[in-house]
Amino acid sequence: MKRVIIILLAVCLLVPCAYSQTTKKKKKVKKKEVVVEKPLEVALPPRSADCLFAVSLMLDSTFGPTEPLQGSGFVDDIKKDAQTKNVFDQEHNTVWYKLDCPYSGKLVIDIKPKSELDDYDFLVYKYTDQYFCNRVEKNRVKPVRSVMSSVNGTVKGATGLSLKGTLANIAKSSTEAYGKYIDVQAGESYVIVLDNLNDGGLGHSIRAEIFTEHHPLYINPIDSLAKQRTTANIRVKESGTDVEMLNVTDAGNTKIKLLPHKSYDIYITKQGYFNYYRHIAYEDAQGKDSILTAKLSEIKVGSNIPLTGELFFETNDDGTVNLLPESTKALDGIVQVLMLYPNINVEVVGRISTDGLDLRKDNENSKKRADAIKEYLVSQGVPEISVTTRGSSNKELLKQIDNQNKLNATIFPKCEVVIKSLK
Repeated sequence: MKRVIIILLAVCLLVPCAYSQTTKKKKKVKKKEVVVEKPLEVALPPRSADCLFAVSLMLDSTFGPTEPLQGSGFVDDIKKDAQTKNVFDQEHNTVWYKLDCPYSGKLVIDIKPKSELDDYDFLVYKYTDQYFCNRVEKNRVKPVRSVMSSVNGTVKGATGLSLKGTLANIAKSSTEAYGKYIDVQAGESYVIVLDNLNDGGLGHSIRAEIFTEHHPLYINPIDSLAKQRTTANIRVKESGTDVEMLNVTDAGNTKIKLLPHKSYDIYITKQGYFNYYRHIAYEDAQGKDSILTAKLSEIKVGSNIPLTGELFFETNDDGTVNLLPESTKALDGIVQVLMLYPNINVEVVGRISTDGLDLRKDNENSKKRADAIKEYLVSQGVPEISVTTRGSSNKELLKQIDNQNKLNATIFPKCEVVIKSLK
């Protein structure tokens, strides 16, 4: 202890001013937030300058900005001749894209160069079959849209197809930047070839969208423990078919289109989190601001395993509580998770509406609900030792009453399955 005191005295003697200026307040140094920067450019596949290796585009999702390729690839797919009009005189720096149309409507395309000095021309073909590229090379298939106008400075070099466009083919002598949209049908595919006339270009971004009658739905991934927005992989399929509406990675708030008389399966995944699934139909999204808040639960102690549905209970005259058959769909998701992750121990927490008149009885009944849930989980093969139960505590019930008084409405809380420990 003496040695410590001597060292401290020595330090004070060496730097006397360090403790003498007590009147000035030290400025608080703000910690810099760690910013994880995403790549600025998307690397194109090396052969995507050739038709056979066209890059797949996803509707309503911007691809790029790209890291540009140089040259026309190994094959000169486009060769202008006397019979074939409205195509490039030659390929310069090309990229091929392929777009599948999962529904009918008006197809628009937006192409934005990183540098407004780059001069992009493009052609759109209707895809035929596996011999499509061979047919293009031999000029046996004609483009349905051709936009080869000069750079338009008012739109900063952007080009594409738009709802306001009127021309199917735009010549180089024109400054009209956007051609006319294409009326497409569900199941059709289109191929877009984009050519930058300038060598050493800086790349571009491209986005395709089909305008049709729909209800918009915004998918908003949320970290359920941190209670803040996050990113995730979002995949949307049309129910009953293999038609993929959307497939994006590391996406935040994302808009999808729900079409009349259609329903969809939404799959959301994130590393270290439980998978999220939701079935939703056109009728479920009304108005302009329909939002699906996807609460993602991290695989850690304290997280709730999400219930994909509602639970229904029946209280008998003798006070026993039964889980009704309509509840099994919601609990089967819990069963799958616990079978997939045998290292997880969970606690089932029973919840119940309350008026605060008999908290002891509410606690008992909520515990019976938890026990009924456990009984079903065990009947489906979940080890009994992996599941414990409890009812809502007095503190939780009183908080529920307080919230009800603030809202002036009865609260119907959902039972929870909480990760208690990880083996």
